[in-house]
Amino acid sequence: MNIWRTLTTSPRRSVGVLLLIALLLSACGGATSESWAGILANPQDGTIYVSFNQHVVALNPSSGAVVWEYGVEGKRIRFFATPTLADDTLYVGDYNGRLHALNTDGEAQWVYEPSRETLIGPLSLTPTDRIIGAATVGPKYVYVGLGSRNVVAVDRETGEEAWLFETDHGVWAEPLYIPADDENGTPATLYVASLDHHLYALNPESGQMLWKVDLGGAVPGNVIYDAQRGRIYAGTFVSELVAVDINTHQVVARFQADDWLWGAPVLDEGVLYFGDLAGNLYAVQVNDEGFSQLWKRALAQEGIRAAPILTDGLLIVGAKDEHLYAVHKEDGSDAWSTPTKGAVLSDVVFVPAETVSEDTPAMVIVGTDDAKHLIAAFDAATGEARWEYADK
Repeated sequence: MNIWRTLTTSPRRSVGVLLLIALLLSACGGATSESWAGILANPQDGTIYVSFNQHVVALNPSSGAVVWEYGVEGKRIRFFATPTLADDTLYVGDYNGRLHALNTDGEAQWVYEPSRETLIGPLSLTPTDRIIGAATVGPKYVYVGLGSRNVVAVDRETGEEAWLFETDHGVWAEPLYIPADDENGTPATLYVASLDHHLYALNPESGQMLWKVDLGGAVPGNVIYDAQRGRIYAGTFVSELVAVDINTHQVVARFQADDWLWGAPVLDEGVLYFGDLAGNLYAVQVNDEGFSQLWKRALAQEGIRAAPILTDGLLIVGAKDEHLYAVHKEDGSDAWSTPTKGAVLSDVVFVPAETVSEDTPAMVIVGTDDAKHLIAAFDAATGEARWEYADK
């Protein structure tokens, strides 16, 4: 059954389909979970932070051993959003709309609890919401999107809500904070991509909308910033890679892929690399006129949802067909591939050798939809399996 082409109508009619798709993506094949793990590597020491189900865990990057585990007793909390690390504080959202701030020892600093209008006792007129994407951190606030609609700013010190900006539908992508550029006279701006087809530019202090642009399709994954050209790139569920000029507030280029784009592209030396849900991998040159395709590979047997990474001339990406692939970035030719024992749905994480130890090679960390093989580490140069972590 092919459900990928159903989301081409208005954003209001599409959200239910999106949620169904998310469930189908995580429910196909094997002993699967209801969602996929969020994974982050500490750039200082390589520690792997995993948010999954009822806990957040820190793993030793050399062995996969658990360093610490965080959970909240007495409350039904589930974690799937990718953690964010800033100034030795880990921020991670849960499926009840809470945002948790932890230190790097796994101790809670504060927990943001969204306000709810109470009816009688535990009954509320305000439904709970899910935090699906990662938070982003500015100088004063942490910004996070909510699964059904809206984006929230939370004070970094106190965990108190500073402002809420309303969108028409959910925000699954991590908001993008771009600091002020005094040389060009541009203020700090928060960019929010939504399932309602829009990219919003917000004042990060007040949440006031500065401008918005219709991208023509829902944006499920993260957007990236091209500082050289002053552009933001986003993949959509109408199979397009879209470029937005942040100075003119206009869409300036579109690239048509074969299928939906979920994972964020990666930009390197003016080339964007990304996959689609048909299993294709693309290399697209960015220029002043728009986009031009350099190469395309029918790489995986099933969709590529995860964002790729680049290291030592290799482009490494995981796929739903339970494989991790490495290709040469110049032409897409094969370097290596290895099975992952589960569908790779979360973004691939890279851990350089120098952040771990002299005896540990550079590694690629992936999350799968099989709790028995939830997190797996592979040698980035060869694809050799290093260790696995299984969820309880």
